[in-house]
Amino acid sequence: MAPATRSGRRSKGDRKFVGFRIATPKADAMDVLAKAEGYQYVSDWLSDLVDERLANTNIHALVQQEELPLGRLAS
Repeated sequence: MAPATRSGRRSKGDRKFVGFRIATPKADAMDVLAKAEGYQYVSDWLSDLVDERLANTNIHALVQQEELPLGRLAS
């Protein structure tokens, strides 16, 4: 018996859903841009935009809010 073949897209690994709402005209414009750039899915286009932004951002250099000294205040 031959092994079952898988069809469809190859897995992209572990994923986490990040969703948001955007005005309809902007959503329509995103769809047009994604298709014009050769993407079948807007989510793939958005993922590549986020990847590019993250690659060009030094996360460690961002100013982080310091933890409040609650232990010292409570004593």
